[in-house]
Amino acid sequence: MFKRKIYDKLLSWKKRSNGSSALLIEGARRIGKTTVCEELGKNEYPRYKTIDFSIASNDFMKNFDNLMDIEEFFSKIFLDLKMSPLPKGSLIIFDEIQFCPKARQAIKTLVKDGRYHYIETGSLVSIKENTSTILIPSEEESIQMYPMDYEEFLWALGLEYEADTLKNALLNKKYLSESLHHSFMNNYRLYLAIGGMPKAVDTYINTHDFYLTDIEKKKILKLYEEDLRKIDNKYNTICSLVWKQMPAMLSKHSTRFLVSSVDERADSILFQNTLDKLIESKMVIPVFKCNDPSGGFELSKDSSMFKLYFSDVGLFTSRIHINNLNDARDIYQRLILDKLSLNLGMFFENAVAQTLCSNNYIPFYYSWSEVNQESTKKQYEIDFIINQKNKVSIFEVKSKKVSSLESFTKFNNKVGKNIGNRYIVKTKPFKFNDDIIEIPFYMLFAI
Repeated sequence: MFKRKIYDKLLSWKKRSNGSSALLIEGARRIGKTTVCEELGKNEYPRYKTIDFSIASNDFMKNFDNLMDIEEFFSKIFLDLKMSPLPKGSLIIFDEIQFCPKARQAIKTLVKDGRYHYIETGSLVSIKENTSTILIPSEEESIQMYPMDYEEFLWALGLEYEADTLKNALLNKKYLSESLHHSFMNNYRLYLAIGGMPKAVDTYINTHDFYLTDIEKKKILKLYEEDLRKIDNKYNTICSLVWKQMPAMLSKHSTRFLVSSVDERADSILFQNTLDKLIESKMVIPVFKCNDPSGGFELSKDSSMFKLYFSDVGLFTSRIHINNLNDARDIYQRLILDKLSLNLGMFFENAVAQTLCSNNYIPFYYSWSEVNQESTKKQYEIDFIINQKNKVSIFEVKSKKVSSLESFTKFNNKVGKNIGNRYIVKTKPFKFNDDIIEIPFYMLFAI
């Protein structure tokens, strides 16, 4: 079990709620939701039991049809599970809750009964679909979980001191030597290659074999693609087509996702339904354009203008680079040593989107045009924009040298006093001057 930041949030929920609410964990598949719940059960409860509804029988699930007699309900449940009743105050994990909507509806009664604590996990696409015939319990809280971020990745590698060094350097605006920077960038490129899916990280740590690591990521990609095909068949969407087109859009550094590149017949309703399902699946990170950069981004969100990133940069690396598993070791090695011929900008940009989401920010982007002195129109863009401490913070992602800060200057004229931190996220060492924070990619997790 890797150390995960969400564990402390689950522990906080346990202490604050004390059984008065259930917790629904949202997130993509294979990011470790069940594992962290079971770790909580082992460490913080008298006992715990995971009920996996994806493999439960129909007869077992019928127990949730009627909870009028709560004592009889628990007698049947534990009899079917072939176990003695759990002691009071234990944890019950409803895994893959989407397969049994009645179990989710039963949360209201189960929480009121008070003998156990409850955590739910599952696919958000199916969870949302299966709510039309049930009453959503008001006693249910929800929390978002993501793949391992870079700090968690360092923890997994046993580099806690490195994570602490980076946080302290940012906090104290401390310069780091070139030799340290080189070492830190090598580790960060390793994260770009492997990503934050726990099984892939575990495989690399145990084998240090990129070939075997990529096999694990390919399994996850295959699972995701099968899920998307099921979604398309059920909802008449084009999720699979969009998923396949994402690398091409990112490689072009397009200012938005071009619907016509997916399907010339794709009308707005079809694509909106597709986008909704992709977002619910948590396999993608959507970054919408905001039309008012002074704040209140959600109010000025342009739903027709957006970019899509992979929820895990390591899956993106496998998706775009490794067509032949036999090449995996060589390609990964060149990526880590910065000797890959392709431009890594799209990977760095994807990693920035992933980091901002992991830090509980909702990133947007902003683009605009102005007529210059030569009477020609020039396009400007801010890669990412977030609300940070009630201020507007902006990010420019530079995988190579920093050539111009013109977009920062122009943006500052638009926003004025409401602008907060201005970040240039780059491959060079940390630097702070003129209210601009030049932050290396490996330090971004600490903002």
